[in-house]
Amino acid sequence: MFFDRATCHACHRIGNRGGNVGPDLTKIGAIRSGRDLLESIVLPSATFTQGYETYLATLKDGGTLTGIQVRETGDELVLRDASGAEDRLAKSQITSLERMKLSLMPEGLLQALTRDEVRDLMAYLQSMK
Repeated sequence: MFFDRATCHACHRIGNRGGNVGPDLTKIGAIRSGRDLLESIVLPSATFTQGYETYLATLKDGGTLTGIQVRETGDELVLRDASGAEDRLAKSQITSLERMKLSLMPEGLLQALTRDEVRDLMAYLQSMK
């Protein structure tokens, strides 16, 4: 379910498989309860895992970029967008950097799944210890 129908692997990693946009879920069952996991999927903007907060960078040219902050040095900021692409920005390009209240993870991801598929996905995540 995680790697196929639910497509969680596009953003999340378990072991050496999956994406790097969202938190690594390899041991998620050991640190989060089933209720917490379900809430995180149904309401992804309710709480954020540290380091996975979404930022909006407004640039001097009027453009904007949204993503999680991957790295920051004295003169550069790197944001990773929902596709996993990284944007390197010179701090001199940025007019403002604002922490967003919305997660990169969209709401409604479970709507395409049946109740049994949701149960299977939750059981799988809870088994990750």
